[in-house]
Amino acid sequence: MARLGTGRGHFSSVRSRLVLLTVSLLAPALLAMGFLLISADRESRSQLYQQLVTTARALSGAVDRQAAVGISVAETLATDQALINGDWAAFHARAQRVAQRRPGWIVVSDIRGQQILNTLQPYGQPLPAVPRANELTSALLAGRSKISDLREGKVSGKPVITVATPIQVRGQPYVLSYVVESSSFTSVFRQQRVPETWIATVIDNNRRVVARSRLNEKFTGKQTTSDMARNLDHSTEGVSKSTSLDGVPTMVAYTRSPQTGWTLVVAVPRAELARTVNRSVLTGAGVFVVLLGMGLTLSLVYARRINGEMRQLILDADAIGRAESLPPADPDTLEEIAAVHAALRTASQELKIREERQGVMINELNHRVKNTLATVQALARQTFSKTKDAPVEVFTDRLIALSAAHDLLTRTGWREADMGQLVQASLGAYVERVDCSGPAVALAPHTAVGLSMVFHELATNSAKYGALSAPTGRVSVTWRLDDDGGVLSFTWRDQGGPPVTPPAAQGFGTRLIESSIRREQKGSAHFDFRPDGLVFDATLPLPATVRWSNSF
Repeated sequence: MARLGTGRGHFSSVRSRLVLLTVSLLAPALLAMGFLLISADRESRSQLYQQLVTTARALSGAVDRQAAVGISVAETLATDQALINGDWAAFHARAQRVAQRRPGWIVVSDIRGQQILNTLQPYGQPLPAVPRANELTSALLAGRSKISDLREGKVSGKPVITVATPIQVRGQPYVLSYVVESSSFTSVFRQQRVPETWIATVIDNNRRVVARSRLNEKFTGKQTTSDMARNLDHSTEGVSKSTSLDGVPTMVAYTRSPQTGWTLVVAVPRAELARTVNRSVLTGAGVFVVLLGMGLTLSLVYARRINGEMRQLILDADAIGRAESLPPADPDTLEEIAAVHAALRTASQELKIREERQGVMINELNHRVKNTLATVQALARQTFSKTKDAPVEVFTDRLIALSAAHDLLTRTGWREADMGQLVQASLGAYVERVDCSGPAVALAPHTAVGLSMVFHELATNSAKYGALSAPTGRVSVTWRLDDDGGVLSFTWRDQGGPPVTPPAAQGFGTRLIESSIRREQKGSAHFDFRPDGLVFDATLPLPATVRWSNSF
């Protein structure tokens, strides 16, 4: 059975065409998906950047609220009557009670920075003088409360933030300060639930780290990175690439508080940002790959079914070649293939009818040919009735050999005759004394009729003068076929007969043989009259097509 797509291009089968169709249908979707993924990537990054800015704003607001609490504490204590009256001991005791409920402590100093009392120390202990920054002094002189930048606590020895407010004690200017450790601002990060992989940082006006969500103690007081400093020089809020203090490439969102002037920075490692963004992109890509795989799988499934039905059509065609009837098509067969099957089935039925008609006509033709030969035989007998019997018998034997060839061709519908069967049919009564060997060769009707007369004449000549005239003599007939050239060669060899001498003149049989081989068959013939027996060689081309055929 022929295989589908053998020796043809890569896209000549139904399966490859269906796969190609699926891919071509999905190609625009692939392009659209690509644009969507690019848009989704941009949208995801934009949303994430906006989320970073929103988080920075929320944290900045929380820091401002915590600073406002410190201002509220300082301004509330500034109204204490003991403080106003200059009763330092009484105010120290009350300030200690207030400080016990809060994370910071209370300090009162004069305008020059000399501390008068500090709730971290017992009242009356010597206290240091702390010089103030110019901007803090200016604010105090103007009567405003002020939050300091990061500074080193002289008594605590830790990084602190001071909320200072000016007060009057007995007509003299003083400063009341509520002091907290800078690490207290890390509680804002916990309250706002900053992710562990993110880095939230509070930076003061001097661009030093006030508090940090990760490794706070290590980096408190450090100057911010140079790229972050450049960002702050250009804008008060934004999103840009940066590198953290511990050397991690990050994407940062920052915003500056208008109340404190501090900047809140939220940084996300770029690797995590890429994973977060790529997750959504990969999800979309994965969905498309699944759809593509489903499409290709379905196309292969349908292609397998179609290929199976196409192979069935090939089997149907082979069955028609063997003159077999086709059954009805499967009800589940595809409509187009079912139509082809129906046409083949109709053709097979029509061929059966034509074959039956052909058989009837061939039988009738054979019957009429036999009648004609019988008539010719009768005429020959009447014609030679007044002569010797030999010419009449020879003529009759030749007609019988011709009739045998006709019978052999009739059995095959006058399409072809087998070489071996033709030799046996042409030898008549001498067939038992002839050894035949050679491959199966299908002879056209015209060639079969001509060779039947040749073998008959060779047998007749051998019966008169050669091996068949002796009781122990035999004849061997061998033939071979040149497949490339389509040339048939055969040899007739007499063995065990009387000694042979070349004839003085050609007889009628010799002329008949040479005429049949050379003129009718366009071949060559050679007689070799050897003393031990005749050897006859012949070579003739076989026609490429059947010469006699019936179209009905």
